[in-house]
Order: sequence, then C-alpha cells, then structure tokens
Amino acid sequence: MAIRVSGLVSGLDTDSIVQELVAAYSTKKDKHVKAQTKLEWKMDIWKDLNKKVNKLYKKLGNMKLSSYYNKKTTTVSDPTKATVVAGNNALNGSQTLKIEHVATTGYLTGGELGKGTTGATTLKELGLTDGAGTIAVTANGETKNIDINEKTTISEFVTKLQDAGVAASFDDTNHRLHIASKKSGVENDFALTATDAKGLEALKELGIYVDSKANQEAVKAWEAYTKDPSGNPLSDADIRTQFTNILNTIADYQDTDVTNPNSIAYYEDKNSKLRTDITNLQTDRTYAVAYMSVKDSMKDAVNDGKLTQAEANELEGYLYQTDEQIEDAGKKEAFDGLKAKLGYSDEDFAKLRSNARNVAEFGDNIKNPDNTATVTAVENAYNSGDMDTWFDQNADDITAASDQMQANSEEIAEKQAYIKEHALLTGAAPANDTTTINDRVNALMDKLNFVRNSKTDTAYSSGAGRVDGTDAVIYLNNVRYQSASNDITVNGITITALQKTTDDITITTQVNTEGIYNSIKDFLKEYNELIKEMDELYNADSARGYDPLTDDEKDAMSDKEIEKWEEKIKKSLLRRDDSLSSVMNLMTSTMAQGFTLSDGKKYSLSSFGIKTQGYLNAAENEGYCFHIDGDSEDEISAGNNGGTNSLLKAIQEDPDMVQEFFQTLTNDLYTKLDKKMQSTTLNSKFSIYNDKKMQNDYNEYSKTIKKWEEKVSQMEEYYYNKFAAMEKALSSLQNSTSALGGLLGS
Repeated sequence: MAIRVSGLVSGLDTDSIVQELVAAYSTKKDKHVKAQTKLEWKMDIWKDLNKKVNKLYKKLGNMKLSSYYNKKTTTVSDPTKATVVAGNNALNGSQTLKIEHVATTGYLTGGELGKGTTGATTLKELGLTDGAGTIAVTANGETKNIDINEKTTISEFVTKLQDAGVAASFDDTNHRLHIASKKSGVENDFALTATDAKGLEALKELGIYVDSKANQEAVKAWEAYTKDPSGNPLSDADIRTQFTNILNTIADYQDTDVTNPNSIAYYEDKNSKLRTDITNLQTDRTYAVAYMSVKDSMKDAVNDGKLTQAEANELEGYLYQTDEQIEDAGKKEAFDGLKAKLGYSDEDFAKLRSNARNVAEFGDNIKNPDNTATVTAVENAYNSGDMDTWFDQNADDITAASDQMQANSEEIAEKQAYIKEHALLTGAAPANDTTTINDRVNALMDKLNFVRNSKTDTAYSSGAGRVDGTDAVIYLNNVRYQSASNDITVNGITITALQKTTDDITITTQVNTEGIYNSIKDFLKEYNELIKEMDELYNADSARGYDPLTDDEKDAMSDKEIEKWEEKIKKSLLRRDDSLSSVMNLMTSTMAQGFTLSDGKKYSLSSFGIKTQGYLNAAENEGYCFHIDGDSEDEISAGNNGGTNSLLKAIQEDPDMVQEFFQTLTNDLYTKLDKKMQSTTLNSKFSIYNDKKMQNDYNEYSKTIKKWEEKVSQMEEYYYNKFAAMEKALSSLQNSTSALGGLLGS
C-alpha cells in the first residue's frame, strides 16, 4: 500500500474522509467475506460429520458379512504346554493335542578364544596366515560369500555375518562368537562352509568350525552339480559346461534390456503396457455405459410423451454442458423448463447429468485424441442397435489382456524361481564388471573341488557347540502336522507349541457370545453418538442476527467474547438443514424397521430388547438413541427386563438368529448409505452433503470478494486524487495570496 501524506494545506483528515466515502463499497465486500467465512465453517462441520458417517459405513460393511459374527473362544487343558487361538471358521467342540517336538532355532556357540580377545582383535592375531579367503553363509534360502583376510577384525566379521542374514555377536566376557538363525525350523537353519583353504583356516581360528545338518546339506547342494538328473557322475568338463549354461541363462534373465525376449524386464515391460491397455478398455466401457444411459433416457422421454424429439435433442445438448456454459449462453430458463418436463427426481437427474458429463469429457477429442476410435465405434454400435456386441468385444479384449498378463507373470515367476534355485552359484561367484563368465566358472570349479576334498576334515573347533534347527511336530486328533514355526494353524485354530507332552491335552472351542455382544454393542454406541450429534446440529438454537466478525469488530471485543460469538454461529449452521434431515431420516427409519428372517418370523431391534426412549421421555437430542434392556453399564436401561441383559441372552440362546438379523439390518443400512453417497454433479463419492457445490460456491465468493477489493482500491485512488488536486489548488492560492500581500506591504 502506498504511503500518503495529505491534508497539509487544508488541515483536513483526508484518510478518514476517504474511508467514509468508500464505506459503502467496503460494506458490500465485507458482506461477501462474512458469507464466505460462514460457508467455510459449514464445510468444516460437514467434513467432520462426513468422516463419522463413513466410519459407520465401513463398520456396516463388515457387519453385513457372516465372518464378523463368527467369533470363537478356545481353552486348552494345559496352558503350559500350548496356547490356542480360534479363528472365525474354527469348529465348535473338543479336540486332542499331542506335541512331539517344538521348533528350535539353529544356534552355534563358538569355542573359547584367547583371554585377551576383543572385537578389535584381527584374524592374524588369532593365528590366520596372510592371504584372502571366503566363507559361504547359507541362510533363509540364500547363500552369500563373506570375504576375509588376516586384517579382518572380529567385529568386522560379526557385521559381515549379520549382513549375510544370520544373527551374530561376540561375547567379550567369555571370548566366544555366538551365531543363530533368525527363524526356527530346519528350512531356516544356517550353514557356515569354507569354499577355499583360507576360509577353512579362518573358521578354525575363530572357533566356529563345527559339523551340523545344515552344513551337510550345503555340501550336498554343491555335490548336486556333479551329477546328471539320473544321479550319474559328471566329468569336470560337463560340470564346467553346466555352470556356464546356468550363469549365461541367469545373466539373460536378469538383463535390463526390455527388448530381450528372455529377460524378466521384457515381461515386466509387457505387463506394464497391458495394465495401461486394460485401464483404457475399462475407461472405454465406462464411457459406453454413460453414452447409452444418456441416449436411452432421451429416447424413453420421447416414447413416454414427456418430450418431443426436438426437445430431447435440445436437452441432451444442455446435459453435456456445465451450468456456467448454459448460463453464459442465456439458456438456463430453457434448460430448467426441459428438466421440469422430463420429471426426474433430483437424485436421478444428477446421475443423468453425471453420465452426460462423463460422455462430454471422454469425447472431447481435442484433449483426448486417442478416444476418437472408441467414440466412433460406440456411436455406430448404438445407432445400429448392436451395443451388446460392442460390450462383448470390450469384455473379450479385457479378458485377453488379463490372461496375457497372467501368462507373463507365470513366465516371470519361473525365471525368478530358476535364479533362486541356483543362488548358491551366483553367491559364490557374483557377477561384476571385471569378471567374465569364464572367470566365474573357474572360481566355481575351484570352490566345488575344495568343498568336495575338504568335507572329510573333522578337525572341529574344541569347546564349540552346535544346536540344529528343528521343526515343530504335533498330532491334532491323531493327525500329524509339521512346521518350521511353533505356530501351527489347522482349520481355523492356531496352536502355539510350548513344550513336549507325554499325554494328550484337550482343546475346547465354543461360540464367544461375549465377543458377539460387544461387537453389536460397539456398533450401537457408535450409531448413538452419531445420531445424537446430528440431532444436536439439526435442532440447534437459531443464530439470527449473528454474522462472522470483521477485524474492526474483533478489535472491540475480548478473545473470549469472540470465541463465544463464533461458536454460536457454528453450532447453528446445520439447523433445519435438508441434507442433514435426509440422512437422519434414512438412518432412523432403517433402524426402526422389521425384517422377516429364515424362520418366517418378523424381527426388529426391539425383539432383542434394543429400544429408544422416545422423544417425550429421552433427554434432549437423545430420542433416536438405542439402549439394551438389562445392560448393567447403561443407567437408563439397566433395570429393564428384571436386570437380565436381553441381547446377551438372545445370543446365548440362538446366536444364528441374532447374526441373521443384524446382517440383514446392517446390509440394508449399508446399501441405502451407499446409494446416498454415490457421486453426482453436486457431491463426490462417499459424501453425504453437496461438497462439490459448496466448493464451487466458495470459489465464486473468492472471485466476488476480489472484485469488490479492486473496486474499493479504485474508489480510494479516485478520492485521494481529488483531494490531492484540492490541496494543490489551495497551495497555489496560498502562495498567490502571500505574494499579493507582499506587494501591498501587508
């Protein structure tokens, strides 16, 4: 803002006068600012309320499914031997359990090293002669090589072990290495094997050269490459050829060139393009449905005598336009008249308008030139009365693309499985920029020969201990189950084996009536809180005469007064709101209705002792809230039904009927809310209020406010210029008067 110095000659308070002169314009601007502020507050209230409705909507989506009520409770006769958790599909009744083994984790305690050994001690200090070596670590189905030399410290070695996929640490107090697999079970056990002489020497010096089943399996994995599929020995030349073919195949599979038809990247690129194709085909289908819906609606209107063909054509043209385009063309009155003649409800017309907008946006070939072929094909199919053929072809194209994606994914999985199958080789001789396939094959042959020749070395580390990883083995109802984990799931029951048993123990599963009851009660609580809040908003006191405050008005009030003023306005913004009333009526009418169930009887919430107090008896805004007869936690209904909880009793006596009723009720409420929250030109998907329209109105206020701000600035500039001219004239007059006085000797 420019700094003005005015009134020096006239002595007038020019700023105050100008502000008074433009006050009318400022008032008009403030009027729109207040309206926009009130709209913003209203939008915030709706957003918060909408979140709560959506939360209830999601709960209803779960409650309409039978799995929501399949709550089970399970007990075990000896909880020191096993714990059991029942899933929703667990069968009721008693079962026998015997635990033969619990799963254990592979563990290696190294032999004791020298008393002065620390994490900083090098392998040379332990006795390793100069030179580099490798140790293969097999863990979690992968083999990785650890490079070591005489300068490697114990701490560095521990870190390398951890990076290779095992848990490892060095005990400074007892001077021992401790190594363990990260998961229990035979398949998750780890192996430490040397692939050269220096690696073997390092294992011995570190006190961790031991025998184990996992080590034996690692040696067998190497030896598997020395035999053909029939088990016959291969010559070294054949082994070299085999290694060469495997490494070349893996390199081909891992090639990043998407033009290589043997590479995984090739199939991933094809799937990426197919995903785009499927998305486009599905978009084409959406367009076709929208196009057919608009055309059929206009055709039906003509056939039903609601519109003439000319009127239908005119209305269809309007449907493809926005409200702004229609108003700018001066056709709003004509549009409203045709809309009234069509006779659609607001909701149905909003859907028709939404379909038309989808057609217009898709068919805008300036923005979407790729859609031209689809537009032409759909129009031709509709005009020839053969839309079924178009939809069938569209569906066939989507299916074909999906099938091709599946085939590509299977091809990728096969190649990845091949790479994993030979991870031993790629881990022992990894690819890099400085090695050729021949170099890697030479390295593999050296390692293979060393492993074969050293497997009879039994000079194991003194004082070391090795525990092999084992699987859990249990017998449930005399049927054997084995698992790498102590958690074993059988037909909906998850058993955690804790100890071996000598005798059978018993598992008992039954319906968790408390769980079902609490789930239903939680739903009623959430519903009550929501409907009460809606009732409070709808029945709020009027705030007539209260408007958002301007900055000047706030300056004249305390912070507490401002807060109370604004709070009164906010609480009243949804008072007697039609959209709110519509949602409330939908919810309360659905909750009040009855349903005929599979036994031929009609049930309502009151059948299970779930009732409202009614508007005359209930506290303010709690007339639609439900209470459970005999609920000890509810002071309103605790004494009803002689203090017996009606809902809990019904669940205990007939849980299936309770489940059927609440599935039916919640499914009905879910369906109605879902229909209410469909996207239209006024609201977004999953919105119970006209969020699109409100946002549009908010944006319009911003434009209007900006115009009035510019008008105020223009008028201020105009008046300041006038006063500046007056000051200049007075200054000139004053100067002339002074000069004349001087001439006259005054």
